[in-house]
Amino acid sequence: MDQLEVEVLFYPSHLTTRNGRYYYRIAIPVDLRPKFPTCEIKKSLKATDTNCARLLAVGIELRVQQVFALIRAGVLSGDQLQNVVGELCPAKRKAPSKGHLLSVLMQEYVVMHETRWTPKTKIEIVACHRLIQDILGDVDVKSITKAVVLDFRSKLMRLPANQYKIYPGKTASEVLDLPDVTPMSIKSANKYISRLNSLLSYCVKGSLLTVNYAQGMLIPEKRRSDEERKAYTVEELKLILGCLPRDQEKPERYWIPVVAMFSGLRLDEICQMYVADVQQIDDVWCFSVNDDQDKKVKTLSSKRVIPLHPALLKCGFLKYVERLRADGVPRLWMNLNWREADGYSNAFGKWFQKFNRSHVTTDKAKVFHSLRHTVTDTMKQAGVQEVVISEIMGHANDSMTMSRYGKRYQPKVLLEAMIHLEYGIEISPM
Repeated sequence: MDQLEVEVLFYPSHLTTRNGRYYYRIAIPVDLRPKFPTCEIKKSLKATDTNCARLLAVGIELRVQQVFALIRAGVLSGDQLQNVVGELCPAKRKAPSKGHLLSVLMQEYVVMHETRWTPKTKIEIVACHRLIQDILGDVDVKSITKAVVLDFRSKLMRLPANQYKIYPGKTASEVLDLPDVTPMSIKSANKYISRLNSLLSYCVKGSLLTVNYAQGMLIPEKRRSDEERKAYTVEELKLILGCLPRDQEKPERYWIPVVAMFSGLRLDEICQMYVADVQQIDDVWCFSVNDDQDKKVKTLSSKRVIPLHPALLKCGFLKYVERLRADGVPRLWMNLNWREADGYSNAFGKWFQKFNRSHVTTDKAKVFHSLRHTVTDTMKQAGVQEVVISEIMGHANDSMTMSRYGKRYQPKVLLEAMIHLEYGIEISPM
């Protein structure tokens, strides 16, 4: 194209400069303005040289005049018209404030609450946030409406548990397009909905939102909460005791299930115990559940003392502890190693799961935590008061009078309740 053709096609008035940079700028003809969102077209040429700017502007000018001619001719369909107008006048997308982005609020939420969480809890919550953001996108939290939450819930029910392990490198959207995906359980889906609910509640408290649309969105479950984990039967307890290995090199494999069976202690609480946590209080041998040293507790009410059941004394547990104490061994189970995420319980939990499925039951509702349910149910059926059971189990007391003004039960009182924990099973010493 020679200089004459450039000058014919290009009007110098369409070329403007600002701060040394050139722009193409043209007013949209009056008859065409109803078709456009603005009254002019303005594009940066990203050039500071006049000749270069003029050449770049020629191409834009040709396309602009072509679009004007096509619109006037009436040959464009609705979609085609929308496309060419969008090409010349791209819609300006207003970016949400960074302070309102879902990712930013998630980070803020974690910082505000992590001092109350165990490392394991923090890992679980951050993992939940990852999937929530994957499904919703990094949106402005103000755009999370009831319809958005319903869509989020619907997608959750089609996604698998442990998505990022089963389908590494794939987004939630990509997994949803795959065939034959085994969906997560309702309980797992509700866990994510609860985390979204907590996050949006935090936004409401901070006056960022007026309504939390995730509230009340949990998926109804068919089972009652007390049926989610089943207690072991007496026959299954006999199987556990009969099949537990009596290996002097790995004493934890025998003692930890037995301790749980006759105390109701959580797996973490038993695995992290030190020798010093077995102590005599008011002439009663007790377990002390505390968060000293590298130990942790689930809640404040988890800090407690639990008398050693007579069955534990009879089968030689205290003798085992006293041998360790005499040898200067600090912890009850020296084979267990500490991890930041879950303390000392990870390796033993995996071992017991395999042991349980191989020797006891294939019922997935029966796990190590079922021993805790067994203790609770046995004492309840024996007529032990629920407030006493709650203290033994480390649950918060719902009674304001008892929790605010009443002191903890003395070990002797708790021991009387523990004696009702009777399975009718003889335990042979290790």
